[in-house]
Amino acid sequence: MRANHRRGEPGWVYGVPVDSSTTLAGAPEAPEEARLDETQRSGSPRSLAATWAGVLLAPGTIITGMVAAGGSAGPGFAIGFAGLAFGTILGTFAVGFISIWGPRTGMAQMPLGRLAFGALNVVPQIFLIGSLIAYNALNDLFGVDALATSLGIPFLVALFAVVAIEVTVVIVGVRLMRILGTVISAVMLLISIGLIIGAAQVPPAPAPPGVEGFPMGPFLLAVGLGLSGSISWTVQACDLSRVLPARTSPVGVFAWVFVGMTVPLLVLGGIGAWVSTNAALDDPMARVDELLGGGAIATVALVALGTSLATANAFNDFSAGLSLKQMGLRFPRAVCSLFVTAAGLTLALISRNTQLGQLTSDIVLFAGYYTAPWFGVVIVELLYRWGDPRPWETIAEKTRAAVAAFLIGFILLLPFTATPLGNQIAADYPIALGWLGWVSRNLLDGGDGAYLAGAVFGAVLYGLFRRIGRAPTTVTVTTPG
Repeated sequence: MRANHRRGEPGWVYGVPVDSSTTLAGAPEAPEEARLDETQRSGSPRSLAATWAGVLLAPGTIITGMVAAGGSAGPGFAIGFAGLAFGTILGTFAVGFISIWGPRTGMAQMPLGRLAFGALNVVPQIFLIGSLIAYNALNDLFGVDALATSLGIPFLVALFAVVAIEVTVVIVGVRLMRILGTVISAVMLLISIGLIIGAAQVPPAPAPPGVEGFPMGPFLLAVGLGLSGSISWTVQACDLSRVLPARTSPVGVFAWVFVGMTVPLLVLGGIGAWVSTNAALDDPMARVDELLGGGAIATVALVALGTSLATANAFNDFSAGLSLKQMGLRFPRAVCSLFVTAAGLTLALISRNTQLGQLTSDIVLFAGYYTAPWFGVVIVELLYRWGDPRPWETIAEKTRAAVAAFLIGFILLLPFTATPLGNQIAADYPIALGWLGWVSRNLLDGGDGAYLAGAVFGAVLYGLFRRIGRAPTTVTVTTPG
């Protein structure tokens, strides 16, 4: 992971970061804001598959599969996994498509977003920081659950251990992040193999008895969960692909990103959906311990999972701290990062008594919703610039239109949301906030349509605003290379 590598959604339940400037091609590091010159790039698109697979071999992918199948109240393995797979494939298609602009421009994803948002790129950055705080809270609770289950220690002791790991990594910085990222990816691969073996010994999660017809609502909810674990990565897609030469085949970039993301998401999500039970939703790590057969091996695996989650939080803190500094906060990077650590810890303590399956659904879905209208805006801007061989030299023309489309698109997707928390808020305040999740509850049988709606709203609104606005005066900025 580069020193200022940002993560979007789900980031931080779903993966362990990598140093894209070295892992992919051995290219020298450059600031995220900088465009990599052609002389700084090398490698093959095949490396993208291994990199994405390493990122996505993470505990949250398994837990999301458990939530998709829903235990005894859910649709079971077949429907839950089908929806999860459909959403995953749609989302990875989007990530693969936007990744092709990495080699074309040499730019990381958030700076590439400035082609639409310009100086107002700070607006989606605020959403990014909020999502990282939410993921931190979830990772804190799952990390504590893993350590408490494996070592038999009290909640507060396990929480102290998780926060200690997190703070240490935040303070030490990038070098420790790289080492832990490599080690944890290898350990997660071994744990995944063990879980596959364990899952083969148990029957798949059954569909609830007495259900007639196709359960469209639970299927759409699983689709939303699949999208949350895939399309949310569009906010950093080019971070990994920009180190490849400009001549790299766009088809190759798309194909290898698609394969590298889809395989781990479907395998680990499928394991989670297969072994989903009510007990698993209440205590996912206990279910993992059971599948691994208990004993010393399971204990070591759960400690590794707890460390993985704490380390993922440190990456979130690091990225959010850098974003805060770039937004003008006048504190050292480590201090900015620790602000985010404290915010995530506070949210974790507030959410301590919430059922983990419900909390996962709330955070995994809601924290990534902003990426859908963001993707819609950015992809329209990139398509407008498709024929421009040097798009980075033309400054953003319609920054207010981009922000308006992003914010309005986000608001318009909220009736399509299907989070337990949103539904509870709508029930408690029916006059003011009853519209939250209204489409989901009344038209989609409780299913989630927010990711698809958000992407469509963002794209359509930005395309419309871009066309009806005042004819811009194009200003070019000449840069070396």
